[in-house]
Amino acid sequence: MQHFFDEASATHLLVLAKGEELMTELEDFARREDLAGGWVDIVGGAAATTLGFYDPVAREYRYTRFEEPLEITGLHGDLAWVDSRPMWHVHGTFSRADFSVLGGHVKECLIGLTGEVMVTARANRLTRVYDEETGLKLLAEA
Repeated sequence: MQHFFDEASATHLLVLAKGEELMTELEDFARREDLAGGWVDIVGGAAATTLGFYDPVAREYRYTRFEEPLEITGLHGDLAWVDSRPMWHVHGTFSRADFSVLGGHVKECLIGLTGEVMVTARANRLTRVYDEETGLKLLAEA
């Protein structure tokens, strides 16, 4: 992974290489840079991804693995800290060779050709707090 920082805008550009796992790289980056919180936007290509859909009745994610070349048409998310661990919450869309689109909660994403990642850092620390009504840990300031 290459890392370029723009001090004027407080943004980090990460360029991921083929074979790197996006969510692992993001978690390691947040820890290494000690980011308080932030937002992420990603484009590029994937060799495989695991996407989830939250079932509000069962209160759990259902995951499906897709092992095929995919265009990352747009991934977006945020960073918060839960139990002293960085937690990226990323949703996105991927397009197939036939131009159909997949989307959902990104659990894993193996970079295919490249991953271009823009991280905007926050000064205030973010966390997630459990919400009884939804069964989810929702974003909050720490």
